[in-house]
Parts: sequence; C-alpha cells; structure tokens
Amino acid sequence: MREFIEGQLDRIGLGHNTFTAGAIELIIRTADGVLRRCRNLCLASMLEAVRASSGTTIDIDLVNRVLMQPHWQKEVDLTDF
Repeated sequence: MREFIEGQLDRIGLGHNTFTAGAIELIIRTADGVLRRCRNLCLASMLEAVRASSGTTIDIDLVNRVLMQPHWQKEVDLTDF
C-alpha cells in the first residue's frame, strides 16, 4: 500500500514527504487493503490541506479531520438520533 501511495505521488510530481509517516500509517490502516479507499483518502486529505491552508505536509491531524466526516464512518459507528 505504501508503494502504491509513493508511486502515485511520483506520477503527479510530489515528493514522498508530502505525507508524514504517521499520516501514511493511518491511511494504510483505514484503507483495509482497498486501493480505491486509499486513493480517495489521500485525495481527500490533500483537499483538506488546501482548504485549511496548512502548508505542504499532510500530517495525522489532517487525515483525522477527513476521517471525522460522516461518509468515512463505518456503518457500525453511526447511530440514529
């Protein structure tokens, strides 16, 4: 999964230091081996970094902010109000 992320970063011309080590680990754990989920989480994290104007490195806080959005929650985590 890490090789996939680094390969995609190479394709778009970004450095491997775009994501911190902690952010990469969180993305890999959350993706559960599904490449599409990994790609979507990386893209969402990049968009969140642009929206937040947080700089060029995506850290674990930004990935967590993305994961807090309802569509990233698993069905068992959601409750009816």
